[in-house]
Amino acid sequence: MPQNQITATKTAFEILDVIHESQGASAAELMEATNLSRGGVYKHLRTLIEVSALVNRDGIYVLGPKFTEYGLETMDSYFMLEQTDKIDKLAQSLNAPTNLWTHNDYSCHCVYTALATDQDGYPRSRGDSELLVESPPGKVILAHLPTERQPDLTERQNQELSVQLEELRERQLLEETLSFAPKWVSISTPVLDPSDQPVAAIEIIIPSERATGIDVEHNISGLLTETANRIRVEML
Repeated sequence: MPQNQITATKTAFEILDVIHESQGASAAELMEATNLSRGGVYKHLRTLIEVSALVNRDGIYVLGPKFTEYGLETMDSYFMLEQTDKIDKLAQSLNAPTNLWTHNDYSCHCVYTALATDQDGYPRSRGDSELLVESPPGKVILAHLPTERQPDLTERQNQELSVQLEELRERQLLEETLSFAPKWVSISTPVLDPSDQPVAAIEIIIPSERATGIDVEHNISGLLTETANRIRVEML
């Protein structure tokens, strides 16, 4: 290799390429794909996680939030990451973990998380990605996307989602138990730009027992939509 090239940098990008192409890979799969030793792979993985380039999800490594942030900047949507002070304030006001999600194509991505004291066993993290049709924040975004930008759905999905999406266009608030963590409830609302296009979603996560309390309707919901409206005003 030429002297002006750094082997470690090239190897790191080889690892990232494998993970991107396979939509996630284990350490064993990366060893096989790169011909690195176990120790060599783990040194790269630890470094890439530290700089938010990767996330470890139960032994499967996926691209981390740093790549989403780069993508936001190239899409002129980096503005959303300048609104994290409002997400922090909302989390503190409600004492509930709060997430900011953006989207591209058919997926949404958690680009910021503000934690709170009420977070034992909290099931989400910055860097999570989910399909719009399967995610509470994804659905509130999907409800406001033009038809031509919505993903192709099966007939059953259309039947199940059509009513829900119609309600979301009116109510703009979705309360839904997380399918992978049934002890937690997501309350999500879209962030719309001045032309009513969805640019993000804000999500509060609370324990299911708290979701039955009166503060959901009279406190959480109001502050959630108020925060989304404040971000919208910033775009004017």
